[in-house]
Amino acid sequence: MPGYILHLTAAQMFLKQTKKEQELFVNKQETNNFLIGNLMPDTTKDKARSHFRDPKYQGNMVEYPEISRFVRKYHNILHDPSVMGYLFHLYIDRKFFKEYMPRIIEFRDKEDRVEEKMSKVKYVILKRTGEKVLKEDFFSEKYYYGDYTKMNTYLFNHYHIPIRLDPEVNNPGIEEVSYRNVKNILKELEGYLTVPEEAVKNVKVFDVEDLLSFLENSVEKYNPWNCE
Repeated sequence: MPGYILHLTAAQMFLKQTKKEQELFVNKQETNNFLIGNLMPDTTKDKARSHFRDPKYQGNMVEYPEISRFVRKYHNILHDPSVMGYLFHLYIDRKFFKEYMPRIIEFRDKEDRVEEKMSKVKYVILKRTGEKVLKEDFFSEKYYYGDYTKMNTYLFNHYHIPIRLDPEVNNPGIEEVSYRNVKNILKELEGYLTVPEEAVKNVKVFDVEDLLSFLENSVEKYNPWNCE
């Protein structure tokens, strides 16, 4: 998944864009609730359920939300700011995993053939550098997750990421998560800013400028009524 700070970065981009066009949320509480909604899908261990993934892709290295399932189920409450945030999270995940990740990495099996099944993948090719990395090393602080750590403080400072949010948001009817669990995420966020901003220069997987450009472009294209 994209990291929490990266999701809040995309949310900040969205809020900035909508402010230019029209004020989407009428007060700070509604904005707060939208940002909290952006964290909600990751507040549970059952990510497949909370992200509305298609079971037929279970076991693939990359799975992404089937947003239409969420919209069909919750169309009556899509106007709620926290639900809008939840939907936006699913949209960013889908764009990130379906469009962005294939641009920057490729999965290979032990015979060096392109592979998507998690059980068969042995290596990850970093397209930016051509480096070939063991799967278990890629999904660790050495590479993928470590890049999020290195980007966090930079993103926090440059996009004015709010991490001291009000967790007391009423659940309007989302069944896949418990709104109470967002308190744990907010506590985690406070510990994400321990690395210096300059650490962003040492990312191994991402081209940060390209990633942020991709997010900006995705946000510009966002349509909550048609966000496949």
